[in-house]
Amino acid sequence: MEQQKQDAAEDVVIVGAGLAGVGVALGLHRKGVRSVVLESSPALRTSGFAFMTWTNAFRALDALGVGDKMRSHHLQVQGGPHEARCVQRNVLLQALEEELPAGTIRYNSRIVSIDDDKEKDGGGDAKILHLADGSTLRAKVLIGCDGINSVVARWLGLAKPLDSGRRATRGHAKYSDGHGFQPKFMQLSGNGFRAGLVPCGDTDVYWFLTWSPSCPDGKEDVDQSPAEMKQFVLAKLRSIMAPDEVLDAVERSEMNDVLVAPLRAQVVAASYMVGRVQQSEHAVVRFARDRLLSGVLAKGLLMMPDYDCGTL
Repeated sequence: MEQQKQDAAEDVVIVGAGLAGVGVALGLHRKGVRSVVLESSPALRTSGFAFMTWTNAFRALDALGVGDKMRSHHLQVQGGPHEARCVQRNVLLQALEEELPAGTIRYNSRIVSIDDDKEKDGGGDAKILHLADGSTLRAKVLIGCDGINSVVARWLGLAKPLDSGRRATRGHAKYSDGHGFQPKFMQLSGNGFRAGLVPCGDTDVYWFLTWSPSCPDGKEDVDQSPAEMKQFVLAKLRSIMAPDEVLDAVERSEMNDVLVAPLRAQVVAASYMVGRVQQSEHAVVRFARDRLLSGVLAKGLLMMPDYDCGTL
């Protein structure tokens, strides 16, 4: 019994084997700190296709030991003084995972609830993780990297992610014989929407489009059918006479690569600092939270280039 109890204890537990979780695990490993990553899926998976990385990102990737590998797979985007590349998520995630010790990631490990360790002297320093298979795991340090619907964030009492009021779709076009695009970030805009296209490598191109729905719930502009979504994107681009090569990139995208999602953000720092203020039912607090904060966030998102549409 004592051995089983010891086997169910870990110093550092990371929840989520996405880029953040695997990256944190590798960073700890480089410093000689062992960790365990709990992933609910049966294998590695990514949301979205690619994202822009800049100088600071490559400094971090170099420290993790995978920077040069990413450089060899992705083109340097021209047009600025800094290093910039459109990195494919699955390529980066696989590279990070390959650097970890075997067994670091535990798949099919979904957390259903988290409790303080009440039996520990002093109370509550460690956390008890209850998994879907009925097992429990005791963690001295718990790190949540489990995405926008984080179970760790809910346990901390953080507010729900804020909706910017905008929607986004993105896709991946593959050219087996080479795409012919210059290694530059192409931006387009029209009435209520913004779009962009950037090559990742010699045969892969990433594109996105963000827009404000014409009705609050967004259903008027968005159909669940990938074919309808593709035609929606093409109609927007044709309305501004986008170049033929951009239209072709959207046309040749695989249907299951065309996704749509709301742009959302988790204001972690502010929410953590004010505790449960964002969950308050006080009229003044609700007004500040729902009207002012969401407005500032939406404006900020509109002013920023939408390099990655799927994971805000």
